[in-house]
Parts: sequence; structure tokens; C-alpha cells
Amino acid sequence: LVMIEATDFQCPYCGKGARELLPQVEENFVHTGKVELVYLSLPLQMHSQAFKAAQAAACAGDQQKFWEMHDVLFANQRALGPDQIPGYAEELGLDMPAFQKCLAGGRHDGEIRNNVRIANSLDIAGTPAYVIARRVPGGDKVQIVEVVHGYQPYEAIAKKLDAFLPAKPAAP
Repeated sequence: LVMIEATDFQCPYCGKGARELLPQVEENFVHTGKVELVYLSLPLQMHSQAFKAAQAAACAGDQQKFWEMHDVLFANQRALGPDQIPGYAEELGLDMPAFQKCLAGGRHDGEIRNNVRIANSLDIAGTPAYVIARRVPGGDKVQIVEVVHGYQPYEAIAKKLDAFLPAKPAAP
């Protein structure tokens, strides 16, 4: 299974999900190999700093630090200004000239806008949203089995993920 997290770094419910839901999903589903977690950036227009934060996370990803930046940005949701984001990159030990060049050059702008188009095509207009999908054999494509809108407690998401996982064979 694949769980796609569609989120906005300024959304308070997304922050709650990042702090409360995702660590449990990672521990019980991702690290056990049952579910692959994918991030879909969905900066909402009402959040003035969300797009720049999404850029920062993508630029950190260029240096294999996406999830670390993801966590730092969500931990500092009220401090995502252009003067604060470089400090988070420094804390993560990123190559600062490369990070600044990526951020200033808008290297990931098209990718982020494409993510917004994808979310819109799935009728996702708000954040957070969680897309549960199955990988299609022999390719990169996924088949969507459910879209969950809004923050959900771990128990609700775990129940949904368990329902779509292959059944375990009965013990002899």
C-alpha cells in the first residue's frame, strides 16, 4: 500500500497530523514494510508562507533531508518567514549555497504546482488529506482506493490501512 499525505506546512491540522499521526504510521506501517509514505505538497493560497516552505522542503530533499526539513517546518509552523527558513537549513547541516540557490531559483516550483494540480484532480481542496492507494504491478502507477479528507486520529487511519492490506494466511 501507499499512503500519500497531501499537506500544507502552515495548516494547523497538518501540523497536528505531522506530530501525532505520522510518527505512529511510520512506526507501525512504514518501518514494518507494509506501507510506503509519500508526500504531496499542497500549499494553500490562504497561507502566505506555505509555498516557500514547500520549496524549502523540496530543496532539502535535494540533499536527502526532505523528511528532516518536513519535521522542522511543522515544528515551527508559526515561524516560516524567509528570514527563518535558512536557519532551519543550517541546523540540518545542509550545503547552504546549494540550498539558497535552489530556493532563490525556484527549482521545484513546477513540481509543487503539479502537486496542486494532482490534488485538485482528486477533489482535494483542503489539507490535510490522506490518499490510500495500491501500487499497480510492474510499474510506478498507483490505484487509489480511498481519499480521507481532514485530520484523522491514528486509530482511524490505522483501521483504514489494515482494511486494505492483504489478508494474512490462516495459521495451519
